[in-house]
Amino acid sequence: MPETKAAQSPTLAARNEGQSLWLDYIRRSLMASGQLDRLIEEDALRGLTSNPAIFQKAIGGSDEYDEAIAAFLGENPEMDAGEIYERLAVEDIRRAADILRPVYNETGIDGVVSLEVSPHLAHDTEGTIEEARRLWDAVDRPNLMIKVPATDEGIPAIEQLLSEGINVNVTLMFSLDHYEKVAQAYLDGLRRADDPTGIVSVASFFVSRVAREVDTRLDERGLADEVGFNGSDVAIANAKRAYQRFREIFHGDAFADLREQGAHVQRPLWASTSTKDPSRSDVLYVESLIGAETVNTIPPDTLDAFRDHGTVTGQTVTDDLDRADTVLNRLAEVGIDLDDVTETLQERGVEKFSNPFDDLMNTLALKREEIRDERPDPVSFHLGGHEDRVVERLHAWQNDDFACRMWRRDPTLWAEEDTPEITNRLGWLNLPESMQEQAEEITAFADSVKDAFDDVVVLGMGGSSLAPDVFGKVFDAADGYPDLTVLDSTHPDAVTALADDLALERTLFVVASKSGTTTETLSFFRYFWDRVSGVTDTPGDHFVANTDPGSDLVALGEERGFRAVFRAPPDVGGRYSALTPFGLVPAALMGIDLQRLLDRAWAAEAGSDFCVEAPNNAGLELGAALGELATAGRDKVTFVTSPSLEAFPAWQEQLIAESTGKDDTGIVPVDGEPLAGPKAYGDDRVFVYFYLDGEQDRATIGKLDALEEAGHPVISIRLDDRYDLAREMYRWEMGVAAAGAILGIHPFNQPNVEAAKRLATEAMNAEDGAGGNVGGQTRTIVADDTGALRQAVGDWLGAADETSYLGVQAYLAPTAATEEALRTLQETLRDRTGLATTLGYGPRFLHSTGQLHKGGPPNGLFLQLVDTPSDEVSVPETDYTFTELIAAQATGDYQALQEADRTVLRVRAEASDLSRLVDAIEAQSA
Repeated sequence: MPETKAAQSPTLAARNEGQSLWLDYIRRSLMASGQLDRLIEEDALRGLTSNPAIFQKAIGGSDEYDEAIAAFLGENPEMDAGEIYERLAVEDIRRAADILRPVYNETGIDGVVSLEVSPHLAHDTEGTIEEARRLWDAVDRPNLMIKVPATDEGIPAIEQLLSEGINVNVTLMFSLDHYEKVAQAYLDGLRRADDPTGIVSVASFFVSRVAREVDTRLDERGLADEVGFNGSDVAIANAKRAYQRFREIFHGDAFADLREQGAHVQRPLWASTSTKDPSRSDVLYVESLIGAETVNTIPPDTLDAFRDHGTVTGQTVTDDLDRADTVLNRLAEVGIDLDDVTETLQERGVEKFSNPFDDLMNTLALKREEIRDERPDPVSFHLGGHEDRVVERLHAWQNDDFACRMWRRDPTLWAEEDTPEITNRLGWLNLPESMQEQAEEITAFADSVKDAFDDVVVLGMGGSSLAPDVFGKVFDAADGYPDLTVLDSTHPDAVTALADDLALERTLFVVASKSGTTTETLSFFRYFWDRVSGVTDTPGDHFVANTDPGSDLVALGEERGFRAVFRAPPDVGGRYSALTPFGLVPAALMGIDLQRLLDRAWAAEAGSDFCVEAPNNAGLELGAALGELATAGRDKVTFVTSPSLEAFPAWQEQLIAESTGKDDTGIVPVDGEPLAGPKAYGDDRVFVYFYLDGEQDRATIGKLDALEEAGHPVISIRLDDRYDLAREMYRWEMGVAAAGAILGIHPFNQPNVEAAKRLATEAMNAEDGAGGNVGGQTRTIVADDTGALRQAVGDWLGAADETSYLGVQAYLAPTAATEEALRTLQETLRDRTGLATTLGYGPRFLHSTGQLHKGGPPNGLFLQLVDTPSDEVSVPETDYTFTELIAAQATGDYQALQEADRTVLRVRAEASDLSRLVDAIEAQSA
C-alpha cells in the first residue's frame, strides 16, 4: 500500500507536493560515508549544490583531502592552490553526479550537482562563459549544473551557456527584476539551442538575506514594533511574488512554443533558507515556500530540523497572497525601498561569494605547505596503553552511525527519547556557520560604540561569563577598543573594588543571563545601574543585554532603554554558548575579529560533521579518549598550558564538570595545579597540554615526557595563534558531549545545581539572617585557632582514599594576593596527599564545577573558605546586601554538599590567614 500522507516524513511530504529538496553541502566524506545514498533513499534528496565555504572548512578542518593533495604534489610539487582546488572539486562533483545519476535518469530535471564558476568572474561575461565551458567539459556529466550569478554581466553568459546545452544554476537573485531578466535569458537561450529538450536550469532566489536586511532597516528607523510585520514576512512575500511570476511565464504564452517542443521549465530555487533569527522557527523558510515545480536547497542542519519537526500543509507558496501584497505595500509606505534592498544584497552577495572562495585558496595554499613540510598534526594522543579501547570505541561508533545520529539530535545516544534538555540543547552543533550573519551585526554594533567607552564589564555567571573571561585574558584589546573585564563574584569587596576603578561615564556594562532571572547577574545590574544613574541622565546608554528570546532580561532592557539587547539561540545551553552572543558580543567589543574566530570553529565543525565517520571525526576522537580513560579510572583531566593560554582551562572546567558530573559519575577537571614529576600523581590522571606555537618551554616538555614515560596519558594540542581557541572550544564541546555517551549520563542538564540555589534562598530568608543554619549544622573552624584547625584538617584529609579529589571553594574576594595564596594552598594539598586538587571562587564555581561536586563521583572532599567582608554593600531595589548574598550562597552550598553526603570542611579565613591553613596541612605529614 502507498504510504499515507499522515505517516510520511516532512521531506517526503514536500516531495509529494512537487518540491525537490537539494542539499547545500558537498564534500568527499559525504559520499564515502554513504550518507549521500542515505539521504537520497530516506529523504528523497534530489540534488546537491556546492559551497566553497564548506569545501574550505572540510580541507582545513580535517585530513580527508590530504592524501589526494599529497598525490597531486607528487605529480607536480609546484602545483598551485587553484589547480589543486579544481582537481579536487572535479573529482567530488563527478562522484556525487554518479551517485545521483539514477535520480537524473528517472526525472530528467533532478539528480543534478552544481559547481560554481569563480566569483571573481561575476562581472566578466566572457570569462564566465570560458570557465563554465571548461568546467562542463572537465566534469563530463550530463547532470552537472554550472552556477552563474544573475549580475548584469552574468545574464548574457547565462543565455549563451544555455544555448550551448550547458545546464545553469542561476544564483544571487533577490528581486522580481532579477527574476524577470533571468527568465528571459532562459527563454532566449533555449530558443537559440539546437535542441532545447533536456536542458536543465533553476533560478536561485535568496530568502533569509532579504529578511536580515529588512530587519536591520526597520530597526534603524525604529519601526520594528510598529509596522505589523518583520523581515521574514517581507522575504517570504518577495519569494511568493516571484513564484507567481514564474507561473505566469512558464504556464502562459511566453513558454508555449518551448513547452510544445518538450523543454523543461526553469524552476524557482529557494536559496539561503536557514533561519538566522533565533526567535523565529528554524524551518520557517522551508514550511512557508512549499510549491509545485520548486526546489529548496538547504544546509544539513535545516534539513535535519525539517525532518524532525517540519510540517507540510500543502502549497504554502500560494497561500495568503493578499497578505503578501499588503506586507510589500506597507514596506514601501514606511519608506523602505525593496529594490534598493535587493540591489544592495546582490552587490554584497558577490563579495560574500568571493571571500569564501579566497579563503579556500588560502587554506589550500597552507595545506599544501603543511603536506610538503610534513608538519605534525596539532593534536597528539599518547594514551598510556589505552589506545586499543579507544580505537574499539571509535569503530563501535562508526557501526552505530554515532556522528550522523548526534547531528540528527538523536536523544537515544544518551538517554530515553522523552528526556528533556537533549534535543533542545544541541543548537551549538552548527553555531560556527549559523552565527555568521548575527556576528556581522554584533561587529557593526561594537564598531559603532568603541569610541564612547574605555571599559566593557560583563556582569554574569557561569556560561554567560566564562568565555568572555577567557577572551578578555587571552586576547589584548585591539587598538581603539575598550578593555574587557568580567565580574562574577558577589563578594562585596570585589564589587566595590571594580566600581571604584572604573570611570562610569566611559564604561559599558554587558548584562548576561540566559533566563534573565539569575540572582547574581541582576544584583550586579542593580548596583551598577544605581551607580551609573548618579553620573548620567541616560543610564540605559551604558548597558546592553545578552539573553534568550522572550526572557525577563529582554523586557528589562526595553523598559530601561538599554543601548542594545542581543538574543542568543535558545537551544544552546550556557556552557556551550561561547560562540553565541554571550561570547561574541564581549569579544567584538574588545575588537576581536568575529569572522576569523567563527571560521576557526567552523573548521572544527567540518572535522566533526555528520558525514565524518567516527575514526576520522576529530570531536569524537577526543570524546572516545576522554570517556574510555575515565571508565578505566583516569578520570582526573589535568590541564597544563603555555603562558598565553592560562585562562582557557577555566572555561573547560565548567564544560567538563557540569556536563559529566552527575549520577555519581563524571570527569574531574583540574586547573591551576603546577606541573610536577610522575611521583606526585596517582593512576587517575590524564594530562592535557595546550600551547601556543612558539611558547613551548623545555622544562614543561621534559616533565610531560617523563609523565608519558611513566604511563600517564598525555594529550598535546598546538594552537597556531590565539584564534585557534575557537577551534578547541568546538572540539571540546563535541568531545565532552560524546564522552557522556560512554559514561551513560545526560550531558546537557545540571540536576544538582538547583539544590544550592534553593538552600541559599532559604538561608537568605532565615530568621537568624543570611548565612544561618538551614536544614542542618554549618560548623565553621576559625583559621587563627591553630589547634582546632590542625585537628579539623586532619579529620578532613583522613576521609580521603586514593580515588578521591580535593576541592577548594574560596568565597573570598579574588585579588592577586589571594590568588597567589590559594595556588600555594592548592599545590600544598596536592603534594601532601597525592590527590587531584581543584580550586574555584564562590559563587562562580556554583555555576561551573558545583554540579560535579554534588552529583559527580562521591569521592570529593571540599574545603570551603569564607571571610568577613570589609563593608556592607546594599543591592539597590532589593532588601539584601552583597554580604548577605555571598554568605547565603556559601551556606546553601555547604548544606547542599551535606545533603549529597559529601565531606566538607568550612574555615573562616582572611586572605592573610591562608598561610595558617598551609601550615596545618603540612603538619599532617609530621
